[in-house]
Amino acid sequence: MQWVTRQGVRVDRAAMIWLIRKFIDPQAEIAILPEAEVLEYARETGATPFHHPQAELRHRGTRTGFDALRTHYALDDPALGVLALILRGAETADKGLTPWSAGVAAIGSGLRQDAADDDAFIAGMTPVLDGLYRFCQELLAPAAKPGANR
Repeated sequence: MQWVTRQGVRVDRAAMIWLIRKFIDPQAEIAILPEAEVLEYARETGATPFHHPQAELRHRGTRTGFDALRTHYALDDPALGVLALILRGAETADKGLTPWSAGVAAIGSGLRQDAADDDAFIAGMTPVLDGLYRFCQELLAPAAKPGANR
């Protein structure tokens, strides 16, 4: 499947690309174009546009593009739900939404400043998002029974 988004990738778009590749379309071909070219490219190629002001799959109010993808594709993994809250806090004015949101925002900002381009930023954010997802899984894991490791 082909996907298309606009240049200037930040945390939410990097998270959307991560979600697409990990849970929706592992073989995804993702084009990153100037904003003015996204919808035309989508019409010409059949690519799914995302995180564009006129795309269905985009940031709306306090809901991120990551939220839009989770809802649209009915991804009900509880760990993705926790990750969505962390990202929502990182990407909106509510940095205190979770204890981890401000840290994710800071990491994303620093990686963005160091990245030569969108592809480098996405490559840098991918292991961060992998780690956050594992953290969210562990956060929701049942507690071990007392004495289970004796």
